This record gives sequence, C-alpha cells and structure tokens, in this order.
Amino acid sequence: MPQAKPDTAANSQPGGTAFREVELKLHVAPADLARVTALPAVRELADGPAVVSHLRTVYFDTPDLRLFANGVAFRVRRDGDRFIQTLKTVNSATPGDSAAVAVRREWEWVVAGETPDFTVLAAQGVAGLVPADARDALRPLFVTEFRRTAVLVRPDAATTIELAVDEGRVTAGTASVPISEVELELKAGRVARLFDLALRLQRAVPMRIGTESKAELGLRLVTGRLPPPVGSEPLGLSPVTTVAEAYRHIVRHALRQFLANEACALAGGDVEGLHRMRVALRRLRIAHRLFAPLIGSVEADRLVAESRAMAKQLGPARGWDVLLTGVIDPLSANPKAPPGLPILAAAARSAGAGPAREAVAAILAPHGTTTVLGLAAWLEDGRWLANADKDSRAALDAPVTSVAGPWLSARLAKLGKPAKLPDEPKEREKLRRRLRTLRYVAEFFRGLYPESATLPFLAALDSLLAAHDADHDAATGRKMLAALPGADPRTVAAVAAWIDRQADKRRKALPELWKRFRDTPVFWT
Repeated sequence: MPQAKPDTAANSQPGGTAFREVELKLHVAPADLARVTALPAVRELADGPAVVSHLRTVYFDTPDLRLFANGVAFRVRRDGDRFIQTLKTVNSATPGDSAAVAVRREWEWVVAGETPDFTVLAAQGVAGLVPADARDALRPLFVTEFRRTAVLVRPDAATTIELAVDEGRVTAGTASVPISEVELELKAGRVARLFDLALRLQRAVPMRIGTESKAELGLRLVTGRLPPPVGSEPLGLSPVTTVAEAYRHIVRHALRQFLANEACALAGGDVEGLHRMRVALRRLRIAHRLFAPLIGSVEADRLVAESRAMAKQLGPARGWDVLLTGVIDPLSANPKAPPGLPILAAAARSAGAGPAREAVAAILAPHGTTTVLGLAAWLEDGRWLANADKDSRAALDAPVTSVAGPWLSARLAKLGKPAKLPDEPKEREKLRRRLRTLRYVAEFFRGLYPESATLPFLAALDSLLAAHDADHDAATGRKMLAALPGADPRTVAAVAAWIDRQADKRRKALPELWKRFRDTPVFWT
C-alpha cells in the first residue's frame, strides 16, 4: 500500500529533492468548485487556514515528444517569486498500488527563472529520464495557469492530506481546456483515508474521479489525439501471494482498468473505451463472486451489485458498435452487398447515438463515482481482513495457490462436455457465460504457473470463446436490425441472411474447437 514518504535514496541527489507523490484527483463543475473548502467536512478537519496561490507552469519536451513517450513530464512552475523545476513520471503506479490513486515519482529543484536548468538533469537517478541528446532539443509545449486554494486536513492523528482546489486553464497555442478539479495528496498516513475524505466531499458536492494529469491534458491539446482505450495490465500474483492479497490485487486491477478507460469513453471517439470499462466491471464481479465466501462482507456485496447496474447502462452502445463494425462494415466491402446498406448503416449509427449519450451520462452521474470510491475505501481500509473470524482469517492468510487450482477445476467442470452449440438460446448463453468466467479466472491465476503451460490452454480457450461470442453477437445483431425503425425490410433480410451464413460457418467449426480445447492439458494440475 503506498505511503506518502520521501524516497531517501533519491533525496541524496545533489541539488534536488525527490519524493513519491500519492494523489487522488476529482473533477468538479466550475460552479461547485468554490464550495469545496467551505464544506463542514473540510472545516472540521482543517489544520490551519487555506492558502491561495496563483501558479503558472510551462511544460517542456522535444518536438517529437520523447519525454512524454517515455512517461516523463518536465516543467518549470512559478509560485509567487519562486521558480520550481520538476521532473515527474506521468504515472508510475505499480500493480500493488491502490486503484484510482496516481502514484508518481518527482524530483524538484529551485531555479532562477522560467528557463530550465539542464545541468541538474545529469544527476544520478534522473539522467536516464532525460537523455543528454534530448536536452538541447527541449522546447516549451504548453502552459497551465490556475488559482490554487490549498488546505491541510488531518482526518486522524496519523494522517495528513493536502486538499488543493485548482481553477484555471491548460493552453497550447490557441487551444485550451479548463481546469476545475480537487487534488487530494497524501502527505502522511494510509491511502484509505484519501478515499474516506473523497467520499465525504462527494456526498456534499458532485465529483468524478480523474485519471488524467494536467500534463496529459496539455499533451492532448498539442497532439490533437483523443485518449485511446487502455488495455488490461498483467496481474502480479506469485506463489507467495496470500488469498487476501490476491483478492485486493485483482479488485484494484479491475477498478484501475475501469477508470483508465473513462477518458476514452467520454471523448466519444472510440466505443472500445466503453467496452473496456464494462469488461473491467465484469472482472470485478467475477473476482468478488469467487472470493466472496471467504470475504463475507455485506457492504462489498452491495457495492459490487451496484457496479453491475452501472455496467448495464454501458452495454447498449457497445451493441450498436458491434453491429456496425462486425456486420455492416464487413458486408459493405462485399461486392454483393445490398444496395440499401448505406441507408441502413446510417440508421444504425443514428440509433446508436442515443445509447452512447446515455452511457456517457451514466459515467458522469455522481452515483457511479460514489460506488467506485466506496468500494476502494472499503478495500483499502482492510477491516474485512483485520476483523475476520479465526477460520476466515486462516483461509485468507493461506497461499492463493491453495485455492487457485480447485477454483479453476470447479469452473472447468461447469462446462460439461458439449461438442456442439446447444439448440436453446438460453442454454447457449449459459455455456458462453461459463466459458467467459473460466477465462477470467484463468487470467487471474495464470501468473502462478509456468507460461509454457498456461499459453496453450488459454489459446484453445480463447478460440472457443471467440466463436461463442461471435454467435452471441450475431443473434443480438439480428434482433437489433429487426427492431430498427424505418429500415428497408429487403435490406434487413439480406443482412440477416449474411449473418446466418457466417453463423453457420462458425457452428461447423465448433466441434473441432471443442476437441482442441478438451485435448489441451490444464495448467493448474
């Protein structure tokens, strides 16, 4: 669990101070921003008066953005009469760090003015972050200017948090975006207190967890690129990981993936961001269902159930995207495509616009943030482990290897021995969900076993699951086409016939896929 304390090895570098920043960012509507420091939750915990400052920061990089490409931000900030040069990793969170919290390494130097001092970049520990051949090419890229109202709060005797309310703009050339956010930086204590404070603020003022730094916002202005979807990071379990550690790690991982794709989903340029948010919530639910008998928490059960409702709100937009990219677009490239297909495609895009807006509204709704913050606060607080009864504590302290194999075997046994697609739609869907659950559980625990054993099994399972997913998408697409208002019946029939032909090909391949899967040795025995 990250703690807010200096990096003592880095502190020995001459001329600079290095430390590890642990921060939770919350976006707030500009009209609500001024209310934050006056909230009872802040006034009651404040250690001294708020301090107001006006900050101007210039960010530097090479024309080809070498520093940002390597996950580094280099800046000079003016705070009153002082100029502080900072080298910061954009986000150096490790798999063991808490979800929703940005964990970064920083080095600071006091400099004479807004022009950077490159000589200090040769110091041991930072020289590799800004290569010598890049220093002469560094140029100003963008500027942030904002008013910061900061106050120290002490939720308990062991915890100090700096609450900073920032209002201003990020500017690159003629383009700019507003800054309207609250940053909670842990100065001392446990990271769980960040979430507790954020929840108290969220109950009074609507807020949304932010994952993009000011540096990342500026970079987006410079490049004009929308945020891309973010893939899942590898899990970091090992044979010495306990059951409790595995649970905490997997849930953190799911929450982190959910939040990492929020910027992509809100930018509206790629529906894949929405899909990966749904996948993250599904991983969360499957993981909790797996561990729940050992955790035994009504509060966690409730929060995870609320995440399911959120996932349902993100689903319809993904359905229309699959219809367009998986059916209509491939068929459009076919010389025998029906002539009415362009009109049908336009109708499908129009029909998908509403669900996409509803998905964005669900992400922006305060309840979603409350659910994520609540789950993170519960997870990081750790009372579910500390207050467990004797038998539960023994099970949670056991190596995760003691349960991984039996759990995987149980999920495999639920598949039965089908050699073809079941005739009943409900049975087909049940089988597909069981395959998907097995795939997620296998992904959770693959790091406990040799890669030479896991890869063949996962490859066979992926091929089988992809075929079942495609059959599900085809059936869903057929229903969506049939319900599309104003669509030409002949064009719909032609597209449905194409879907059926593709489905027939996949179904013929299923027996061989099932045979390959059954013949592949499992990796956990």
